Amino acid sequence: MFLETIASLQRKPVTGVTLGLFLLCTGLMAWIRLGILQDNIVSIGYGVPLLICFLYPDRRLLWSLMGAFALMGTYKAFVAPAEWQAEQPLMTWSMQMINMLVIGFVVHLVIDMTARLRRQKAELLRSNQELKERDQEISRQNEELESQAAELAQQNEEIQQQSEELQAQAEELQRANSEATKRQDVLQALLDSLRLHDSRELPGRICQLLMSLLGRATAAVFILEQDGDELVVLAQAGAFDLRTRRWPLKNSFASVVMAHNRTAYVPDLQLRPDLVSMPAVAGSTPRSVLGTPLRLAGTPAGVVTVYSTVKHEWTKEQFQIIEWVSAQCSLLMDSRRLQAELRRANSDLDRVVKERTAELQELVNELEHFSYTITHDLRAPLRAMHGFAGLLAEECRTVLNEESREYLTRITTAAVRMDRLITDALSYSKVARKEMPMEVVDVAGLLRGMVDSYPIFQKPHAQIEIADNLPLVMGNEAGLTQCFSNLLGNAVKFVPPGRTPVVRITGRREGARVMLWCEDNGIGIPDAMHSRVFVMFQRLSKEYEGTGIGLTLVKKVVERMNGSVAIEPTGGKGCRFRVELNAADSKA
Repeated sequence: MFLETIASLQRKPVTGVTLGLFLLCTGLMAWIRLGILQDNIVSIGYGVPLLICFLYPDRRLLWSLMGAFALMGTYKAFVAPAEWQAEQPLMTWSMQMINMLVIGFVVHLVIDMTARLRRQKAELLRSNQELKERDQEISRQNEELESQAAELAQQNEEIQQQSEELQAQAEELQRANSEATKRQDVLQALLDSLRLHDSRELPGRICQLLMSLLGRATAAVFILEQDGDELVVLAQAGAFDLRTRRWPLKNSFASVVMAHNRTAYVPDLQLRPDLVSMPAVAGSTPRSVLGTPLRLAGTPAGVVTVYSTVKHEWTKEQFQIIEWVSAQCSLLMDSRRLQAELRRANSDLDRVVKERTAELQELVNELEHFSYTITHDLRAPLRAMHGFAGLLAEECRTVLNEESREYLTRITTAAVRMDRLITDALSYSKVARKEMPMEVVDVAGLLRGMVDSYPIFQKPHAQIEIADNLPLVMGNEAGLTQCFSNLLGNAVKFVPPGRTPVVRITGRREGARVMLWCEDNGIGIPDAMHSRVFVMFQRLSKEYEGTGIGLTLVKKVVERMNGSVAIEPTGGKGCRFRVELNAADSKA
């Protein structure tokens, strides 16, 4: 521990230690030279304490001691000289100074050399450490390079393997692309066949396309359809010249394919004499056959057969081609069949629509005639009842008693109510039947115009508050007038006696729709009755006049404008109706 402390002080002197050593050396030297050995001749120089700087290499301590010793020697030589120095003090002082300077410069040089050697040693140690670290880094990098080389070799093998796989895939894709190109050409030709005016040409086109796909292995292609217990040739392509186009289904190759509902083939027909592939032909005869079911509406209805004049093992690719062509053929033939059925259905539908339209027009004419009858014939007796009852009450006022006058009043009231009921029913009928052209409507302006036109909506009879920022809606102005006329009329009519009606019309836009609210301070409608308010002839209060058609008319008008109307709960404080319509700039 002590040696480590000394070594640390040699590397980096500490100011406190330097000051302590300076004071110690100066005090000891002053005590020995000026005290103990003041008059004695002792050969001890001032340079001896400077040698301590070898152990504690601090230039500040060295030159501080030299300065202190120089002052001390000057004082000893000239101020308080010994007897032996009295004769020649200058020589003695000079020799001491020279001796001290020589020792000081030597010690200074040794300290510099020691510091330089220590720095060089530290640099060498640091260089050695860096070299060791570099050597370790190089070793680690070499190991990484070896590992990367191994990985690169492995990746190279994988890349080579992938390259081989990609090459195989490219070849496979090339084959698939060639096959897809052929199928695309066939499909395009099939689609072009749909535009044929004569559907009987379609099977023949399919036979020619199939021969082009299968290539030289194919001698002929037939499309056979089952007709009862026989097979009928729908179309053919190739060299075989059939003597007949119809032969028995039993014991035929086609019957086997249809019975199993799957693709089948016979590589050599000479080994299967029990199967009849086709009737006798002129010239060359078939040696091998490949067939697949022709399905219509999911059920085998025939067979697509491919013949070869030589013994032939049909490949998987040829299986796929004939099955694909058969599937496309089935789809096309189903499509043509459905198109024909659709044309027949459309023709029947047009006829039915025309008949129903004529019937509806006749009913509309009858309904209009009935409306005219109600307007003129049924209302005329009501007006007569009302008029004669009024005359009777006026002219026989003194003759009739109180009960008779009450009867006349009831007759008059009933006639007026019946006339109003007929009028409202006719209004509902007109709303349900007439056209409602849609246009942009300013609801706020419409409502203000209604208030200005009807005195019952003006003060002091009622207080109608209309918000200024009501959005524009897409609707029918006449229909909206009829709608809000009924809502405002109910709001003004159904209030307790002595209360001034207050009605607030507010609204806002929500997306492509506009919400309008009509809120009043009337008698309100119980929540249990909300489901009945829009039902025709539903009068929710017998104490107020009404026909029970007004809100039904409102609902019908709003629905004709692609909107909706509903009543919202208010806790028994008046009524709150919500009308929802399309916004003016919506596409609905």
